Amino acid sequence: MFFKAHEIVKGISEGSLTAISVLQKCFENINSDENEIQAWVCLDRDGASDRAKMLDSMRKSGKAIGPLHGVPVGIKDIVDTVNLPTSFGSSIFTDRKPTSPARIIELLEMAGAIVVGKTVTTEFAFMNPSKTKNPINKEYSPGGSSSGSASAVAAGHVPIAIGSQTNGSVIRPASFCGVYAIKPSSGIIPRTGVFETSKTLDQMGIFANCLEDLAIVNDVLSDYDSRDASCRPVPRPSLTEMITDPPPIEPKFVWLSLEYLDNLDNAVKDGFLQIREILGDKIEIVDAKEATKRLVATHKTIHEYQLLENLEPINKENPGKMNKLILGALERAQSISSNDVSLALEIRKEAQNFFESLFLDYDAIITPSALSEPPLLKEKSTGNPVCCTIWTLCGLPCFNIPLLTGENGLPIGVQLVGKFEEDDRLIRTAKWLQKYLTDAVSAQKTS
Repeated sequence: MFFKAHEIVKGISEGSLTAISVLQKCFENINSDENEIQAWVCLDRDGASDRAKMLDSMRKSGKAIGPLHGVPVGIKDIVDTVNLPTSFGSSIFTDRKPTSPARIIELLEMAGAIVVGKTVTTEFAFMNPSKTKNPINKEYSPGGSSSGSASAVAAGHVPIAIGSQTNGSVIRPASFCGVYAIKPSSGIIPRTGVFETSKTLDQMGIFANCLEDLAIVNDVLSDYDSRDASCRPVPRPSLTEMITDPPPIEPKFVWLSLEYLDNLDNAVKDGFLQIREILGDKIEIVDAKEATKRLVATHKTIHEYQLLENLEPINKENPGKMNKLILGALERAQSISSNDVSLALEIRKEAQNFFESLFLDYDAIITPSALSEPPLLKEKSTGNPVCCTIWTLCGLPCFNIPLLTGENGLPIGVQLVGKFEEDDRLIRTAKWLQKYLTDAVSAQKTS
């Protein structure tokens, strides 16, 4: 049984469900296949059960029920939690016990959520594959770095899991595992108490089983925190309000011709050709190769330079304990100058201005979430993140919608990208697109 968060809250409110019964079902699902999937670093069975009982007592006494009352949640192991260790996926920090929670943990708990445990991350949220398997087919990768979070939702262990994205670490594993995900606009969700790899690029994300759940959790976590330099003291978009409203006019989409899309595998190409045919005059093709040709390299410059700032002190204190992919990135970053980074940040600003202008004419960019289905585990790869790189660089909001299937029966995600800080408009467009494509496919099957 796969619960959805909004159904849990409704059921508890009406008395047809209890927080403890929902939690027990989640633990049953975890017990059934966690030994094989390995999505979790640690579980807080006793603490979660005590909290569920407390929430049920609150409900019975007539106290307020929050928007996530009784909803079990998994937390990526780079987010500080007091009752559970936070190790950043590294043996260096196995016994690390934070003294205060991340801001998003406080927000989740104020909304009534139950933290079930910490989900597996690749080491320091970088690219080396983790132990986690893809629940759709256990011979394949779940992606990374939020591998455990994506797998936990796909396996039905929890209805909601929190991840993070510095390159493609939310949208790509969501695509590989066939779940919904959002990486909101940069700065919408505060990162205070989350391990930093890049102050410029790190962004939070959410995994769920439907768009409605993403809206609820995103609104709960949308908060201004002055301790996070990426946060702006401005009103946050309300996704739960907008998702129920139909667009005033039919949305207009754009397919950008980009250099890396030449590397799409055949199943992804065919799937998106079908989508473009269904959308017809609702989608336009724009050649953006010239405007975006420097952006993947620009992202790499910023990422690796700031990775060096954050990880080199740890590496010096613990020589030889990090994986080879991290050590290689740190070595490359030694040759990046502050002038290189200044130029990269200027290019990033130019790109942000380009997309700001682009969205004057279009509601959303439609693009693949990944170049292909997930790689086999034996390939020892989390997959190429390039389909997410540009949007992460510019801090634009993104959704993964699991709409397509590849040649091996594995999911292929449709990624929607929207205007900065117009996440509410983007989820409305995503809801419209999902229904439009589903209805069109159903009509083709019956004709």
